[in-house]
Amino acid sequence: MKERGTGLVIGHVVLSLDVGGLERVVATLARAQREAGARVAVYCLDRGGALAGPLPAAGVPVHTVGRGGRGFDVGAMLRLARMLRAHGVRVVHCHNHGALVSGALAARLVPGTRVVYTVHGAITSARRSTSRFLRLGLVHDVVFVSAHARNVGRQAGLATDDHVHTIVNGVDLTAFTSGKGDGRRIRHEHGIPDHAPVCGIVARLTEAKDHRTLFAAMVIARETYPALHCLVVGDGELRDELERDAAARGLSGVVHFTGARDNIRDYLDAMDVYVLSSVTEGLAMTLLEAMAAARPVVATRVGGNPEVVEDGVTGRLVAPSDPSALAGAIVSVLNQPDAARAMGDAGRVRAGRRFGLDAMVRQYQAVYEATAAGAFDKQT
Repeated sequence: MKERGTGLVIGHVVLSLDVGGLERVVATLARAQREAGARVAVYCLDRGGALAGPLPAAGVPVHTVGRGGRGFDVGAMLRLARMLRAHGVRVVHCHNHGALVSGALAARLVPGTRVVYTVHGAITSARRSTSRFLRLGLVHDVVFVSAHARNVGRQAGLATDDHVHTIVNGVDLTAFTSGKGDGRRIRHEHGIPDHAPVCGIVARLTEAKDHRTLFAAMVIARETYPALHCLVVGDGELRDELERDAAARGLSGVVHFTGARDNIRDYLDAMDVYVLSSVTEGLAMTLLEAMAAARPVVATRVGGNPEVVEDGVTGRLVAPSDPSALAGAIVSVLNQPDAARAMGDAGRVRAGRRFGLDAMVRQYQAVYEATAAGAFDKQT
């Protein structure tokens, strides 16, 4: 990536840097911005997390604010404001609504600071307070990660044309295209035979990812492929419940819960088909990573997924919450190994052309520079 120095100091505000899609976007973006010559730091309202560890060595300081509880904390907001002022932050980049409230109010207390807000997921009940922040001039630019999210946001009144942007997530292609993942080792670690078909999902264990539909689809797909296994990579509040659900469906020893992992490339290499069963989505980093790793994908037709997956070219798209459709797509991919390899190859090409990390960095830099110059400030 070409070096591009800038006088702006960028401060990313997140709840944490636990392993998750949004958090991985932030960590990847911050590191790439630093490599491009930007001055950047990350401010975690609650805690650092596993993704925070490598950032300081890459030149990206990580600061923990220490919010008390899950709601708004005046003391934490004031501490954040002091940090932003002391570090000379000029652009505060808030990621999702949980970080927006404290980040935008803290920025208000630091003269000359501008706020960029990225909506990573679906538009939720937070839209009312977000709209209020926009009207009050506490947010200067809004970024959506997919055209679908942008359209929904505009319909909800969260953004108007003079300060709305669409910047798709970018993946560090070299991490998934150079060398080869160690899928055989992963299979052996989980007791999966070398030649058994394997599907898998990398996602937080939350309702939005709808793992239950994937498990129901596994039962159906195993009628055709009795040796089919599933790797469930990630962690979350539903883990115990989902483990019980899988066991109740007779999938113990077949569905493998791995917990959060940072060697995603190795896990993708162990899969014959990557599956994303979400009922709602922004623009999933794991879809981009699976495509970069040349995996054929099966995903639900929700959110930004259709903007990532070319149905029949890089994978298959199915209706959400439909186990039969999901199972049919998985079986279809497994039935045609040559076509599956072609889908994986096409996905890698598409990821390189449309979802590269350098493009995301350039586009965010352009937004930062414009907002810092007041180009989209409509306050009188």
